Amino acid sequence: MRKEMLANNIASAGSIFWRIVGQLILPPALLVWWGSDRYGEWLFITSLPTLLAVADLGFADAAASQMTMEIAKGRRFEATRIFQTILAMTLLVCVSLIVAATPVLYLDHAEIGRVQLNADALAALYLVVYYSALLILSRLFLACLRAGQHYAESTLVYDAIQFLEGAAILWAAYMGKSFFVCALLYTCIRVVNIAYLVLLISRRMNWLPWGFGAFDWSAFRMLFAPALAAMAMPIALALNFQGMIWIAGATIGPAAAAILATVRTASRVVIQLVGIFSRAAMPIYSASVAVNNQRSRDVIDGIMRLLLLFLLLPGCALFGLFGPQLVRLWTHGHLDPPSVFVWLIAVGALFHGCWAFSANLLVSINKHVKFGFALVVITCVVTPIAWPAAKVFGLDGIAASLIGLELGTLTAFLVLNDRTSRVRYQLWPLVRS
Repeated sequence: MRKEMLANNIASAGSIFWRIVGQLILPPALLVWWGSDRYGEWLFITSLPTLLAVADLGFADAAASQMTMEIAKGRRFEATRIFQTILAMTLLVCVSLIVAATPVLYLDHAEIGRVQLNADALAALYLVVYYSALLILSRLFLACLRAGQHYAESTLVYDAIQFLEGAAILWAAYMGKSFFVCALLYTCIRVVNIAYLVLLISRRMNWLPWGFGAFDWSAFRMLFAPALAAMAMPIALALNFQGMIWIAGATIGPAAAAILATVRTASRVVIQLVGIFSRAAMPIYSASVAVNNQRSRDVIDGIMRLLLLFLLLPGCALFGLFGPQLVRLWTHGHLDPPSVFVWLIAVGALFHGCWAFSANLLVSINKHVKFGFALVVITCVVTPIAWPAAKVFGLDGIAASLIGLELGTLTAFLVLNDRTSRVRYQLWPLVRS
């Protein structure tokens, strides 16, 4: 376990490194070259991939968890049956998304609240939908490799190639290219990423056949409930981040969307640091449950609690104190967020971290159904409140809505997954065994 955990943590750290580097470079550079309004429009368009990524209905995550447990038990045929079934459904979803977006190509302009999209932006929007379909497919292949205990190798290269997407956008923006060219670069690099994943599956998991010969409706039905529940987390995160960007852009303006996205990106650095361990632990936790290794599970739970107490809590406090200065320095003075708004975002990030990482472990063993459905309900109830809140209170209203969403989610997690005798003095829930 120790060797695998070390390799997974190194890969996860590399993944977070690429992500943080991209997040540190992209916003200030694009703000300088495009300005806050145009950058806000780009955020408005590119928020689609995360929103549309839930169109796979959570089957990639559910399939990965079940495949991990089947492979740990030596039942490769069952793993093959699950993979081919979910692959067929995923391809159907991807094609449907692309076909549904085709009418966008026949529009010459569109207005969404205060955001106006011209023909170039709409063409870019269509390519972003195409990119979203490729993103869904790549997530399935990455999940398959994770299930086959190839997390480290697949994650390191996958995220390095994904970093090239951001680098390509920087080049295009610097050269004054259109949104369409930027979206085209996104799409082409994602195709390369998928080709790498397919090659890796063929070489490292050569026992796993391609095709649909093992397609089985019973496997689809078995994964349906945990898949829908797994979908709840990306839905919540999409509405939590990208959805709020849309609300900010439509109600306040593109510049407000740029401020919201930049401040929230900065606040999530500490969450991503904790996520290094959380992501690395998921396949190991799945295998531990499959073979009933209680000691391994207890070690993972204990490390998670220490990270929340000694990394997440002080990290969010420091961001609340120094966040405004950090954002001003980071964006070379182009953005100057109010201190109250930054504190609200920091509080929301703390509440988010108190449930998200333990919830990942539940997803890894497909024991998240009740919480997943509760998360959908809470998200659908709270998110619309951000629209009138933004109209009345501006960005502070959106930030307050985010706190309500995260606090409600944390409460639901405590109620559904808490053991009273073990949680009396803890700020986060323990994962139900």
